[in-house]
Amino acid sequence: MSAMHESTAAPTTPNAPQTRLHRAFTLIELLVVISIVSVLVSLLLPALAGARASSRQVRELASSQQLMLAFTLYADANKGFVLPGYPPRRWVDGPMPVYDENGDRLFNEEAQRFPWRIAPYLDYDFRGLYDDIKLLKDIRAGQTDYTQYGIDYRYVVSLFPALGLNVAFVGGNDKQQEFDKIFLKQFGRVYIERLDEAQHPSGLMTFCSARAEIQPLAPNLGRPEGFFRVEPPYFAEAQGRLWDATYDPQAASPGINSGFISLRHRGKAVVALMDGHATTKDWAGLNDMRLWADRADRADWGFKAR
Repeated sequence: MSAMHESTAAPTTPNAPQTRLHRAFTLIELLVVISIVSVLVSLLLPALAGARASSRQVRELASSQQLMLAFTLYADANKGFVLPGYPPRRWVDGPMPVYDENGDRLFNEEAQRFPWRIAPYLDYDFRGLYDDIKLLKDIRAGQTDYTQYGIDYRYVVSLFPALGLNVAFVGGNDKQQEFDKIFLKQFGRVYIERLDEAQHPSGLMTFCSARAEIQPLAPNLGRPEGFFRVEPPYFAEAQGRLWDATYDPQAASPGINSGFISLRHRGKAVVALMDGHATTKDWAGLNDMRLWADRADRADWGFKAR
């Protein structure tokens, strides 16, 4: 008699759970995801670029106020006389000595430009003059290249501060013969010489965002966003307008185009005023001579012979 043994194996049924396989993205789904990411990136990039631009502007505004503090300290140390804009060579080579951070005397153009003359009031830290730290490093790194032209780091670093000085009407400009006896006899002194002379200090520009053309003695630096001086749209009335009609950010000659002014902050320039505060101005605002000269009484003002 054979025994019946019950099977212990579980019966297979049509409803038993099956192992689920992981399904990969289809090509269409992948393309959809890429498209969505691209749209999001395109939306974010302008915001990020705007944030960076705003940061640069805020940083330069802060730097301009520090520069005005140094400008005021210079005047305090010199009986109220402001920093000469671009003084005659006979001054800096004679009774008005200028020194570098090592105590070595500077002569000629290095001393005529304002950076080394204001540097002691910034503890010789040129980061207070250069918003573009990379440019400052490039100038330092290029020292060996300058020797072939008979210049050095001290010459080049005095060329490209982020903010240029309004030399024509603040401190005077020897390039325009403003210190010459004949000029003074014919036109008088057209520039502010002392802090207390300014009748409208809250509206008188002292420094402004600047740009340079290619310098033959430092061609490796290209066209830096910075220059030691800015020049007005009008000077003597007989000369008429000196700037081009419209601003060109790529102008080969920024001096002719905009008096070395740079509208690098989304169509505006940082402006430091005589009373110490800073703001921004657009092309129209910078074309107004009442911003440049304390004596100006209209936008197209120019001085006349006495």
